[in-house]
Amino acid sequence: MSEREARRSDYPLTIPDRLLLSEDMKRACGRRDFGEVFRLVNRRGPVSYAEIAAAVGKMTSARVGDVIRGVRGIRGLAVMERIADGLGIPGHMLGLPERPWEGTPSSGGAAQDRGYARNSRSGSDDLSSEPSTGTPSGVPTAHVGPMASAEADALPEILLVSVHVDGKEQIVPTSRRALLGNAMGVALQGRSPFNAANASAEVARPRTIRPRRLSADHSEAAIQHLRDMWHTLVRADNLFGPRHALTAVHQQLDVLNGLLEDSRGEHRQELLKLSAQYAESAAWLHEDSMDVTRAETWTGQAMEWAMESGDEAMLSWTLFRRSQLATGKKNAGQTIGLAQAVQRHERALTHPMKAAAIQQEAQGLALYGNETACHRKLDEAHEYAAIAESSGDARSGHGDFCTPSYIEIQRANCWLTLSRPERAVTTFQTALEKLPDVYQRDRGFAQARLAMAYAGIQEYEQAAAETASALDVARDSGSGRTLQEAVTAINALAAASNVPAVRDLLDAVKENAGF
Repeated sequence: MSEREARRSDYPLTIPDRLLLSEDMKRACGRRDFGEVFRLVNRRGPVSYAEIAAAVGKMTSARVGDVIRGVRGIRGLAVMERIADGLGIPGHMLGLPERPWEGTPSSGGAAQDRGYARNSRSGSDDLSSEPSTGTPSGVPTAHVGPMASAEADALPEILLVSVHVDGKEQIVPTSRRALLGNAMGVALQGRSPFNAANASAEVARPRTIRPRRLSADHSEAAIQHLRDMWHTLVRADNLFGPRHALTAVHQQLDVLNGLLEDSRGEHRQELLKLSAQYAESAAWLHEDSMDVTRAETWTGQAMEWAMESGDEAMLSWTLFRRSQLATGKKNAGQTIGLAQAVQRHERALTHPMKAAAIQQEAQGLALYGNETACHRKLDEAHEYAAIAESSGDARSGHGDFCTPSYIEIQRANCWLTLSRPERAVTTFQTALEKLPDVYQRDRGFAQARLAMAYAGIQEYEQAAAETASALDVARDSGSGRTLQEAVTAINALAAASNVPAVRDLLDAVKENAGF
């Protein structure tokens, strides 16, 4: 029996030296390829999935199988440590601190430990400890294990990280750049978990090429092309979220800015109207990426271009967008005031635009706690809502998303704001059944809100299921709003971690933290 195995006499499972010292295991540990680690333990141990799960703890045999097949990954540091402890893998083989069961090795054991380290993450026998960094008092902290540069480059742009805030574990999103730059403490000093998670702040902006001056015929063709492209981008946003549309919108804005420099007269008016459309889209995409500052900037630019072109409909719509931003800040007075300002532009409003403005006023009334007036406004909005289901590309004009099902989702949101989760649950359920398929991102957002409603009535299993679905949508689309709501639900469910479905959700978040 080796010294390592002797130290682990009280542990239910210890993989043998012949497996631990094999080249395959060293390579798998060096890459943190836990699917391959589990497969080697299962095949060469031989150890069953159930035995691996029991040794690791807080894991099912089904999850072990998913990791082996590559269906699920493992990123959470706490889970990696449980694997090392459960299987008897020395910490340095996985780039982790020395495990408690390793102890202080004897001179003979030290030689053996150096054997374990060969072909490890550093690729050498150097077992130098991790650098120690100071943490300002009162700043939430997160532990991130050392990683090779190749692995770091492969990390997703947004990760969910477990931190402790005032003694409580919280899940917060952070950008890969902030994490690798040791900026977690700085990012979290404001206690706002989304300060570091603005995906739109890192939008790829290729070098702008100013378009050459176009003839009248070519200018008209260019404008029509940009109009068609805008509808395509709106549909892409509805289907896939901001990650797929934001870069393209900024590219078209660069083109439009170049064309505006040489434009005059009627041609300029058309370009201004189209530029305002793209600017308003940029504002929405930045807002959905949790970048409110840029959202406000681009809303202001859209308003300026709309005023110059005399586009009253777009001017009204920018007021609507400002009202939405005010709702996000819980500013009831501004939400209502701007929504009422939209409605004063009566001649410029289509029925769906009016419905959108009226339901926005209802959101402000809910923030004030005025339940009766809020739901009267939502009933009124129903009268103007788009009758036909939208194709999701805004070809029928601003607010074509404002269908009866959209109004009911907003009614459910108001029930939540009014602290009536039991009413919100049934309303969300009915509205989600009727939501057009094209609005997948809106579905994910509503599911996250539904999860909060379930949590409010202590239906924790259903809350966990809806949260998991919302996270899938956020992961696929890059929608920061959806991610924000899902993370809020996760943290609300943390108090019910004794419920198996909730525990599985929390573990899954830590193991599959990339977005």
